[in-house]
Order: sequence, then structure tokens, then C-alpha cells
Amino acid sequence: MSGARNQGRRVAERHATRRRGMSPVLAVALGAIVVSGAALALQQPSDDPEQAPDLAPASRPLTSLSMLCPGAVPGSPDLTVGHGTTDGGEGELVSRVAAGESSQKINVPAGAATTVPGAREAVMITGSGEQAPGLFGARFGADQHPAAGQCATPAGERWFVGAGAGGLHESKILLANPDTGPAVADLTLWSTTGELIDVDSRGLTLTGHGSDVVDLAELAPNRDALAVRVTVSRGRVAATVTDSYTPRGGDPVADWLPSTAGPATTQLIPAMPRSLGEPTLVLANPGTDAGRVTLQVVGEESTFTPRGLDDIDIPAGEVAVSELPASLVKLLAEENTTLRIESTQPVVASLRAVVADDLVHLPAGDVIDGDSATALPGRAGSVLTLTPTDTASRVSIEFPGQDRKATLVRLLPGTTTSVPIPARARAVVVRGTRGYVGAVRTVSAAGASVLPLRELAVEQVIPAVRPQWP
Repeated sequence: MSGARNQGRRVAERHATRRRGMSPVLAVALGAIVVSGAALALQQPSDDPEQAPDLAPASRPLTSLSMLCPGAVPGSPDLTVGHGTTDGGEGELVSRVAAGESSQKINVPAGAATTVPGAREAVMITGSGEQAPGLFGARFGADQHPAAGQCATPAGERWFVGAGAGGLHESKILLANPDTGPAVADLTLWSTTGELIDVDSRGLTLTGHGSDVVDLAELAPNRDALAVRVTVSRGRVAATVTDSYTPRGGDPVADWLPSTAGPATTQLIPAMPRSLGEPTLVLANPGTDAGRVTLQVVGEESTFTPRGLDDIDIPAGEVAVSELPASLVKLLAEENTTLRIESTQPVVASLRAVVADDLVHLPAGDVIDGDSATALPGRAGSVLTLTPTDTASRVSIEFPGQDRKATLVRLLPGTTTSVPIPARARAVVVRGTRGYVGAVRTVSAAGASVLPLRELAVEQVIPAVRPQWP
């Protein structure tokens, strides 16, 4: 019996041992499960990816802005620089020669425009702090040669339409890097025979604060009508174009070729001169499908299609050049107008003309949804023209430095509104909220110039970034 009692106690002792402890293998397994669960919990997103709302990008005041201003031509006055905002404050403006390191500080009061003495070469102007928002500028020709060229901010893509590389029409592209690190740009060229794929225009490297001049006559000789796209693959690059042209029976004249709006099925060329010689419309179709273009006139009362005006066919990947017929030129002379281009395929466009033996370029305008501005030559004969895209709106027009109140103007769809500019005004600022296209046309006995409105950069957009879960 004593053996049975001892056996029972031993069984009971074994059961008690199982209740008091855990085997090492089981302990390790349970620990691994706990650790894995904790890791998964830490990796699990706080929001359900399917339920998380889209976050809009945030914006904050611009704290740095650079712009490339072209060099002077013979007889040019000093460079004009302005601020489209009235909130001055801390910060500085620095003008640096684009082809070198020499620089100087300049002073431009908030909400005003002034000249920068001594800047004859192409310069890069950089505003920092509260001196950056709303910066703009332009270079002008002499009284006997009313050329005009705007300062250009760096952009990922720029289009120049109507450039030339022939004996009577030559263009040069200035590329400049505003930063200390290297930048890389590509030039893509189209002509009346198609895209020029054999030219050495890719991978153009600019050192920090460096610049380069590309002569199209050397890059693609014997081409009279070119469309050029400048794209940036690394860093930042600003681009401007100088243009020389010999009119029929005249002497060579020089001007700056402004950038034009990117490809679109609707393009607007504002501020058409009332008197035009050799009006040549240059269209480029960078796509893979052929297109057809219809021209319309946006007048002061309505938009209409002139009778007897043929459509223009544009093959895929080519440039089409068409001189405006005399019947259309006659209609343009009757009032202030905008040329409307409707195409079945996205195109880029620009108009080249001669006014009083002076070359003038009219680019298709960028559609602006906010405030815009341009510097002015400060001469008599300037008119601002504004054309809305598709909805009515009101804009406020200001002339910095002029002792006059802002002018309120109502823009009606399908019409062009013109506003005379004071003779001594150095800049115009347009404040709007809906889409419009505008430009300033200046005409004198010596010729004409056209400056498109450019949207004021006052804020920088900060994207909302977060992990994307599978």
C-alpha cells in the first residue's frame, strides 16, 4: 500500500509541476509570436489606405526667385525691374552677370518698378526673403528701335516658336543656371520637314552659375522657321532668345523672341498690331497625328471667323508657316483684336510681322488665373489688351509709380478689352481670379513691340507626401 501511495504522490507531483512552469520551446514560440505581432502593429498605417482622404498641397510665401534678363542691344536704356506685391520687408536683390561671377546688390521698392543702371550684359537677378515674391523685369530697345524682351524665370519646359537659322533670319538661345550645382537641358527642334533628330542638342550641361549660348545657325543651318522646346532634366535652367531678321528690301533688325504657351488645341495671340507687314503665322505640331487649324478674330464686340479664310493643315511632327491673307489683315486693322487659333491637335504658335520696317514677335499667351505683370518701355502709344478664356470676370489694373487709382475692368467671353497705358508708366499689374490672356502693344513711327503678361510668382506649393501602402 505504501507503494501505491508513493506512486499517487509522484503522479500528483508531476501534474503540479506542469501547472507551475512552461517548457522552454513553448516559451520561445510564444515570445516570437508576441514580437512579430508588435512589429506588425508598428508597421500598420494609422489610416486605412482606402479610407484616408486626399490631402491638398500646402502653399507658403515664396522665399527665393531668380530670373534671367537678356543683354542690351545698341541704344537700349537701363534694365527695368519691378515688384508686383506691396509687402516689402527683409531680404535682398542681387544682380549677377550670367556669364560670370561679378554681382551687385540692387534696390527695387515694393509695389514699384525702377531701372538697374549699368547692367548691359545678360544678368541673373535673384530675390531672397520678402524681396522674392512678385519679381518681374524686361529689357527694351532704343527709341528708333522699339524692341522688348522679358526676364525669364527657370522652368522645366519652355517653347520658342518662329526661331530661325537661315541667312536672313537667325536666332540664338541663352541658357543660364541660377544655382551652384550643375544643370542639364535638352533642346528639341522641329522644322517644316519634321523633327531634327540628328542635331547635337541633348544633354547640354551647365556648371554652377554657368551659361551657354546656342547659335541655331550652327546647330541646324539653313532653317528659316523652327520650333524649339527647352526641357530641363537636372537642376534649374532659364532661357531667353535673341532674334535677327532682314525684312524684304530693308536692313537687318534685332529683337527678342518671347516664349510661347505650351501645346494646346486653343491658342490666343493677343495685342495684334493694327498695321502689319509680312504677317507670318508659325505653327508647330509636336504630336504624332496630323492636325487642322481654323483662325478666328476676337474683336471688341464678338468672335468671328472671316469669310473665305482657308484652314491650315499641319502634318504630324512638323512646322507649318502661313502668311496671313490681306483680307484678314484688313479686319485686324479695324479694332484691337486677339487672334484665336482652334486646332484638332495640340499645337504651339507665334506670329512674326514687320511694323514700320521693325521686327515684332507675338507669342500665343499663357492662360493666367491670378495676378500678372510686365514692365513697360515708358513711352507713348502703349495699349493693354485682355481676352478671357471662357467666363466673364473682373480684373483690377494698376500702374505702379503712377498717382492714380486702380482701374476695374469687366472681361466678357468672346471679346477683347483694351486699356490705354499712361505714357510714363514703367509697369502694369493686372489682378484677376479667372482665366485670361493679355499683352501690352507699343507702336510708334519707328516700329512696334509686344510684351505678354506673365503670371506673378508669389507662393510656392508644398506637396502633401506620405507612404503609399499596398
